[in-house]
Amino acid sequence: MKIAFEPEQQALAAGFDRAVGALAKPEALRALWDDETGRSPEFWEAVVGMGLPAILVPEDCGGFGGGLVDLALVLESIGRHAVPDALLEALVTGPVALARAGSPEQQERWLPGIADGSLRATVALRGLASVPDAHVSDLLVYRQGDDLLVVDLGGCTVTRQTVMDPSRRQFAVEVPEGAAEVLPGSAGALDIVLAHEAAGSASVLIGLSQRMVDDTVAYAKVREQFGRVIGSFQAVKHQLADATARIQMASFQAHAAAAKVAGDADDARFAALAARQVALDAEFEANRAALQLHGGIGFTWEHDLQIWLKRGKALEQAHGNRGEIADEIGAAVLARL
Repeated sequence: MKIAFEPEQQALAAGFDRAVGALAKPEALRALWDDETGRSPEFWEAVVGMGLPAILVPEDCGGFGGGLVDLALVLESIGRHAVPDALLEALVTGPVALARAGSPEQQERWLPGIADGSLRATVALRGLASVPDAHVSDLLVYRQGDDLLVVDLGGCTVTRQTVMDPSRRQFAVEVPEGAAEVLPGSAGALDIVLAHEAAGSASVLIGLSQRMVDDTVAYAKVREQFGRVIGSFQAVKHQLADATARIQMASFQAHAAAAKVAGDADDARFAALAARQVALDAEFEANRAALQLHGGIGFTWEHDLQIWLKRGKALEQAHGNRGEIADEIGAAVLARL
């Protein structure tokens, strides 16, 4: 299984990392907490300017016709910088759902606008009680049983929910009766949409986890206790080494899963679920070690580490928690048998 990236994919991710590094610094994220939308128009313009919304849109709808591998490293960067925008939904699951399950008319109506950035999609595959970025999105793709539906958010009632992470904006959405349209190809597309969500979210968790470990390593090199920097203590080294090993293992799994998902492999859904489960384990350990080795200060409002700690805990639940993913893996194994 190929887990290497092409130079073009690496260059795209490096360019995005530089752009987001300049626009999503901790002080910029904090400033957005008190903003009405909590979102930066300049950041979305940068995302569109790099052509990211078009990557998974088919060429005949104005996109690039790419695959998840093209965005895997970008998704890691999204986690590394704790980007507040719901980009997994806007760049991955939204375009994929419409491209795979939408009718020609629905695709013509929505996908060109998604590709050029004039329309923004969000996705809810686990209910309408907590939909990310519904306030800045134009359309919502959501799951109802085994069907995928699409609705114009302009006609929906959107109510903001209170969440622990001030960077995340979550909303309860009420869809008026008859306003939504069923995507007719849902039966054949639901698994691949869920696979994109699982594998894509794994990549975000990997970037998030690596940032927490990197920041903790830097802290351990300067924080002194008993006359020595704490990074010299074996117990500290072991915790950071364990977290690093888990992240590396999760990274290999996520890259392989992205390739399977992009190639429509028969076991793509299973590989994606496994990638998310391993990434969840890595994030959980990185989160725990970062908090413990900072001595609790990292969770205070004044310390920037709390941005990543809270985002990690939120994303542990957002796209299927460990128990739910374990159940789905078990069902996938039984289905294969």
